[in-house]
Formats: sequence, C-alpha cells, structure tokens
Amino acid sequence: MRPDLPIPRSLAARAMATAALLALLVACGGGDEPNGNANAADQSRKAAGISETSRAPAAEDTNIAGEGAKKALAATAPSAVLVTSTPLTVRAYGTLAGNVGPVMQVRHDGAVVGSVEVRATVPTSYTFDVLNLRPGSRVEVVFTNDAVINGEDRNLYVAYLQSGTTIQLPVGPAVVYDRGDDALAFDGRDTLLGQTVMPWSGAMRITWPVAAGAGFTAEQASAARLLNQATFGPNTASINRAAQIGASAWVAEQMSLPYTPDFVNHLNGKFAQGVDYRPDGAKYDATWVTQRFWATAARSPDQLRKRVAWALHHMLMVSQTDSNLYSHTRAVAQYLDILNQHAFGNYRQLLEAVALSPAMGIYLSHMRNQKEDPANNRQPDENFARELMQLFTIGLHELNTDGKPRLGSDGRPIETYDNDDVMALAKVFTGYAWGLPDNQLTDANFKWGGPDYKAAVDSRVELNPMKVYATQHSSATKTLFAGLPHATHIPAHAPANTSLQMALNALFRHPNVGPFVGRQLIQRLVTSAPSPAYVSRVAAAFNNNGAGVRGDMAAVVRAVLLDAEARNTPSSAAFGRLREPVLRMTHWMRAMDARSSSGQYMVVYDLDSVGQRALFSPSVFGYYRPGYVPPQTVFASRSATAPEFQIVNESTTAAWVNRAQEMSGNGVGWNGSTVDVSSSYASLAAMAAQGNASGMVQQLNLQLLAGTMSPNLQQALLDAMVGVQGSDSTSHLNRARVAVLLTLASSEYMVQR
Repeated sequence: MRPDLPIPRSLAARAMATAALLALLVACGGGDEPNGNANAADQSRKAAGISETSRAPAAEDTNIAGEGAKKALAATAPSAVLVTSTPLTVRAYGTLAGNVGPVMQVRHDGAVVGSVEVRATVPTSYTFDVLNLRPGSRVEVVFTNDAVINGEDRNLYVAYLQSGTTIQLPVGPAVVYDRGDDALAFDGRDTLLGQTVMPWSGAMRITWPVAAGAGFTAEQASAARLLNQATFGPNTASINRAAQIGASAWVAEQMSLPYTPDFVNHLNGKFAQGVDYRPDGAKYDATWVTQRFWATAARSPDQLRKRVAWALHHMLMVSQTDSNLYSHTRAVAQYLDILNQHAFGNYRQLLEAVALSPAMGIYLSHMRNQKEDPANNRQPDENFARELMQLFTIGLHELNTDGKPRLGSDGRPIETYDNDDVMALAKVFTGYAWGLPDNQLTDANFKWGGPDYKAAVDSRVELNPMKVYATQHSSATKTLFAGLPHATHIPAHAPANTSLQMALNALFRHPNVGPFVGRQLIQRLVTSAPSPAYVSRVAAAFNNNGAGVRGDMAAVVRAVLLDAEARNTPSSAAFGRLREPVLRMTHWMRAMDARSSSGQYMVVYDLDSVGQRALFSPSVFGYYRPGYVPPQTVFASRSATAPEFQIVNESTTAAWVNRAQEMSGNGVGWNGSTVDVSSSYASLAAMAAQGNASGMVQQLNLQLLAGTMSPNLQQALLDAMVGVQGSDSTSHLNRARVAVLLTLASSEYMVQR
C-alpha cells in the first residue's frame, strides 16, 4: 500500500530531519531490532510466514543465502570461468505492520542471493555476497510481504545500493519498479519509474552501471587544496589545470597574468551612464564596489592576484563603513586596484601607494592634516601615523625572524615605537590633500577643494595620489626610533617628498616587517597558527628574494604557498584555518558555477548576520584581529591564534546555516525583483537523474572539501539525498540541493585544511 508519511517540504527541514535521524541511529547503536516482547515478535513473524532461517542476517553477519548461492554456482561453473564474490550493500529501512517488517529479497541475474526482514526504521546497511557482479548485470530488490494490519502499512524504502565505489540510487533510466506478487513482480507489465519507496510488493529492477572510480585523482585533490589557499575557490577547470602542471607552474602562470584596474573601470562604466549614476544622482549606489568585488572573485581568471589582494585588504584596511567615503566610491575602487596592482610587486611601493591613496587619506584622516601650530596648541593628526606602524609595517613589539617576540632583559616584549615616534611620523604626513593640478595647490583648496563629479568637469582627481600643499607641511625636525640601530633623522625644512621617502624607507627596512607581514599572509592564505619555522622561511623570502631584493611580494607569495607545510598533507589537526564567511560564499560561487542574473553580482547585505560584510570592516583593525586567541578554548591552552573565531558565536553560526540554505536553494543577493546569484546545479542534478550517488558525493568532496570529506559526512549526504522522493527533474535537483546544503553547513567545510 502507498504510505501516508509526512515528507518535509523544505530542503532545510529535510536536512535537519536527516541529521536528527542519523544522530538517533548512532546513539542507539545502528539498526538493531528494537527492544520489546521477543515472543510476540516471533509469533508475528510466524504468522507472516517468516521463519528464522529465512531471515537474512544484518549487515555485519555472513549472509547465509549468499554463501549457498556462491557454493552452488562455484560447483557448477566451468573451470575456465573466474568466479568472484562481490559485497553488495543495500541501504534500506521500512515501516512495520503487525510487528513485522518488510521482507527484502535480493536477486542477481535471476538468482536469489539472500533475503532479510528489514526491521530498521532508519536507513541501515544490509550486505549480501554477489557472484560476478558486473556492468550490465540485473540486480533486483524484491519486496515480498506488503500488508496493512490494524491500520499499520508495511512498506520498504530502498535508499541506494553500493558495491565498491559505485553507489546507485533506485532512480534513473536504468531502474524500473515492477509491481506485483511472486512472478508478477518480474513480468514487466505493471511498472513505474524507479523510486526510493516500495508501497506495494514488487521488484526494483536495476541494470548495474559501469563501475565508478574514486571520483578524482590524488593530483586533483592536491590541486584543489592549493586552490583553496590561493584563490577564491576551485572549480573544475582550475583543478584540472593545477593538477596538470603542478603547484609551482600554476603559481608562475597566475603571476604572469596582467593586472587590470577592474574596480575603477567598473565605476567609470557606471558614471558614464549619465548624471543619475554619479554621486548625488538618483541611481548612484555606493555598493557598486562591493558588487564588483563579488564579480571578480567569482569570475576573474587572475585568481591568485585577487586572493592576495583580499589578504592585503585585511592588513591595509580601508572600510566603506566610513560615511565620509560614501560619495567617493571611485577613490575606494582606486584603492582596491592598488592592492591588486602591487600584489606581486614590492611592499615598499605598495606602502607609498597606500599612504598617498585618497581613500586611505579620508579613512585614516591624514588628508588635509595640518602642520603643528604651537600658538594654538594644535598638533598634527596621529591616526595614520600610528596605524602605519602598528598595523601596516612593524607591529607593537620587536620580533625575531620566526615571528616570536624579542624579550628585553626584564623578560618582557620590547616595544617597537613610542609616542615620540608617533608624533614625528604624524608630522611627515602633514600637508597632503587631493591631487589637484599643481597650479591649484592653494591653502583654500587644501581646506575645501576636492573632486567635482559633474560629467562636464570631472577630472578624476580621486584617481591621483594625494599631493603635498607645501605651506601646510611641517618643517620641523623628525626623528624616528631614536637611539636604535635603525634610527632615522629627517632634518628640519626637508621637502615633504624627502620626508615621506625617508620615513617609509625607515619603516620598510625595520627588521620586523618580514615576519610581521609574512605571518599575516600565511594566516590569510594557509593556516591560522603557522609554525615559527614556516614564518622564518617566509620572512627570509621577504628580506631577500634570492637576488638581493627586499620586499618582493611575488617571492613572498611563492614562499607562502609552495612551502612544505603548505603543500604536504597536514600532520596535525591544528593545521589550517577557519574559513571566513566571504570565502565560504565565493568558494560556493566558483565550485557550483553560480551566475548573476543581472550580471552585476548584487550581493551586499547577505553576510551581515554572519559577521563579515565584504569591504565593510567595522574598524581599521579588520573583520577580526590576526593575534586573536579564543579564550577558554583548546586554542588558548596552547596559545594558538585563530583569528576568524573572533566573529564566531551562536548567532553567526546559526545565520550561516540560513545562508547555506539560501545558497543551496534559490540563491543569494537581490537585483530589485528576484534573487540575483544562484546555481543551476546542472552537473549534480544530471548525476542524480542517472542515480549516480557516488559521483555526486565525490564531486562535492573534491570541489568543496579538496578530497577530505569524512565517511560520516559522505553517509549523511547519501541518506539526505534518498530522503527526497520522486523521479522527476525537480526531485533530482532537490537531491543535489540537499547534498550541497549539508556540505556547506558542515563543520568540515568550515575548516580549510
């Protein structure tokens, strides 16, 4: 009879129900027979005509019927024919009637292999020995005792069949459900498409497919792991390319791709659409920069450059949370292009470009920074000077090359700078404002001048580095790191550019910069708590690229990604990093080939509740601090940094599950009328339509987890997929979606190894 069982309608409910069932199964020790009145159970079985000897043992036992068939066939087989025995596992469960479960008989090419009473009410494995199971063999799962007793409907549910790496769902063109008792189950007259539920007695007849391989090679898994670290997420093409040429060649190939000013070009394109699209216009949107970030992360070929620039954004922060930047989105775009332009350049040139960026000048308030005025007790703004040292170059404490703090004679860390250094450096950055033409560098323009975004007069001033307005620059003596080996003395009345160059050189040559920058790049790309030896090797590459050049970012990035600790399989469970929300979403976009219906990737607020809105860091310290150690955790017990955990709490964890549901379902973002970014899951749905469950799981394993998916998670995906009823295209798509959901919401996906 057809069961009247409630099926959860939403993918999330289906996933949660499956997870609950799996937890219950584990807690109860698997699919053993429930406790109860054994005699009553025996009597019910006898009444149903089931003898103890005819019941197939559970999965872990020897299958009596299978052994008998094997011996009989072996005795009659010609000596020239190789007879092999193959375990065939049927994952099934049932509903009981009269305390008797459905009897499941398994046949292979017409011969009975074994039978078992399925008393489990959650998916449970039953294993049979099958002789010469091969592609094209006919496997039949037969339900023999359908009945309704006192309103209880007995039904058999077949989740999937597995032999080796081949996992076949009971759906697809190779599967037919032939209804009927006894011989009628094999007459081919009353048939339905294959399905997981067998409400009537009959045979689920399956043509065994070609054996599935492992799903991917070791080289592909290694390539996917590299791409997890070096891109916004792997996809099929990039995995195959990296696997083909190897890590070193892939990095070199990526570094050879030319830089393009993606962000500024995008903003110029918007402004060119008319006055309404310029600042103060009716259609102006400050989130265009964010949209372009998602578009380039998802689709740009120069993935390594983009990922390194994202790491630099964490370190050299300009955030659009500052309302002063609202009208200056093109300045923000230019700042982001600077990070991309210098990703493989020299850190010294990057520092100068960042220091003179109008967006940085607005964000850290050294634009229009006036010189000191003792008569009015006015001192220069110290904001940028302080962060330039603390966050961008040398940090708070002197470091050894391996990133560990140097200790003074008192056993305490040695501070890198004091307030005198801050005040001196602040004077260096006085007199800078918008880069107007040289004949307009007046005191009035220093205070009030700036970009005019009207199309007729737009000179794109915000794309120029800031310029010095000489009368506003401090002429005082400026001494940095007085009394230390790396002290720098800038004489009085030195030209502003000379002061700037000397100050930046002093910071760049400080011995801290290599380990300070190197450790953070390792954290952003590879692992949250790198070993001192790893940091030391990367710092050495910063200090000298092998040709006597300091600060070569290409050499540093190569050192980070090609280091043995990055490339070898992690020997410790502590290796890796919590995947930040932005990278979780970009990884999904790339792996699942998510597309924007508007072409604009209008994803703006979707990750607010997860604690990381792209390009909208809450402060200059970033979305989270590189030195953060979660208190009262195993990380704290070993003083291990785990920065991303600073934005993890009950609320953000629950919010991520909601985002994962959206991503696996209709998609994310909003273009004004519909969801903007979504995946069709075409390849997964196509495999589901063929019943190729193993292919689905292994594709997700490779693309989302770089081949590290645990057996438990693989089993969870399989059980969730078979919880989706139906054999139409919508059912196949929903099987793909529920598998993606469980993977994205899993703790295994949260951690990048």
